[in-house]
Amino acid sequence: MVSIEIIFFIVVKVFIVLLIILIINVQRYKKILINKKMAEKKEFEPLLTEEETLEIRDNFVGFYENLDTIQDYFLARKKEKIVDIKHEKYTVNMFNDPTVEPKDMNFRLRVIEGKMFTPSTQIITSLPLEPQIGRQITLGIEETTTNTYVGFIRMASPVLAIKPRNDYFGEKVVATQVNRSMINGAIIVPVQPFGYNCLGGKLLALIACSHEVRNMLKEKYGEKIETCFMETTSLYGDLKGVSQYDGLKPFMRYQAMTESDVFLFPTQEVYSPIRGRMRELYGKEEWNGNTVDPKPSGPKMREFNKAISILKNHLRHYDEEAYKEFHLFTKESMKAKTKKRYYYSNFGFDNVKEHVNSQGSIPLKEGQNFHKHNLDYMYEWWKKKAQKRWEKLSSEDRIRTELEIYTEYSIDNKVVDMVR
Repeated sequence: MVSIEIIFFIVVKVFIVLLIILIINVQRYKKILINKKMAEKKEFEPLLTEEETLEIRDNFVGFYENLDTIQDYFLARKKEKIVDIKHEKYTVNMFNDPTVEPKDMNFRLRVIEGKMFTPSTQIITSLPLEPQIGRQITLGIEETTTNTYVGFIRMASPVLAIKPRNDYFGEKVVATQVNRSMINGAIIVPVQPFGYNCLGGKLLALIACSHEVRNMLKEKYGEKIETCFMETTSLYGDLKGVSQYDGLKPFMRYQAMTESDVFLFPTQEVYSPIRGRMRELYGKEEWNGNTVDPKPSGPKMREFNKAISILKNHLRHYDEEAYKEFHLFTKESMKAKTKKRYYYSNFGFDNVKEHVNSQGSIPLKEGQNFHKHNLDYMYEWWKKKAQKRWEKLSSEDRIRTELEIYTEYSIDNKVVDMVR
């Protein structure tokens, strides 16, 4: 009979042998990767001249080094977005009657198309809006006593992965379940000064996580979705300590700060000629001349990342020191450092985590707050708080009366408050 000591000795010996084999294979794999990278570096043939390479680098550097804050970046992008908009065409439909008290207001949700939604929203939100692919619904929130819009909402497909969401569910949610169960409050913006005078941002946030909006999504997309989780982020999370989404329990709750490590997209004035040259040299016919496949999500940012990669390869080829300097510059000056506050709503369901993590096999269960996500309940909840706000401002003669919109003048002179 073999003793326990001998068995233990054999097991330890086998373990040591396997560990040595693993270490050897890891070293071999690292060597293969290094050799592959070196081969790729040697095989790289620049299509940009050295003069073009340095000019493109200088154009990028010139744009980003003049941006002191994220607000400066958004202002630069915002200006090019609103320059051709005929503001009066859209402001005539916006709420601006400070004599109407919140307690007397009533609302209607209208689905509006992009040709109305995009310019209307572009001139009132500090975020430079971009087109969005995937499922979405765009709404105008109409105040019915004046028949004017108090704000706009775009509910859209969420990003496939974000850390606060993963932390909430305890794991990374599979893509199919993200698309089926979740929706993102991509745009939730009140007309100003309605937002300031009447807690308009909170009203729109409530509407975004209402059963009525959830049902509108269901009507549009049918069996493809069963929305039970809504998420959104504040635009200036760590620059401003509060958000329009705060103070909305039990409808909406704060989870955590997001982590930012993405490039800030430059203005078209800076980027268009660079993108054109990159497509001319590196575009593929099967991608309609683009440098990346336009079908997967995020083609605009992926093509921008590709342009940066091509530029870095050229810099490395022509001037190693210039490459190192630009590589450091991209990390320190070209990426978003502002973290956003992440908020979520479960629409009053009691077991969203279990439902989502089981990929829908566990049925949804209505919780004690389910009825509170009906708009009638939400409107009454909002009216009480908004009325107090309006009366306080009125008694202190602080009701704002001027419609706040983004124009070239207001941007150049920083008339409109970017952080709110």
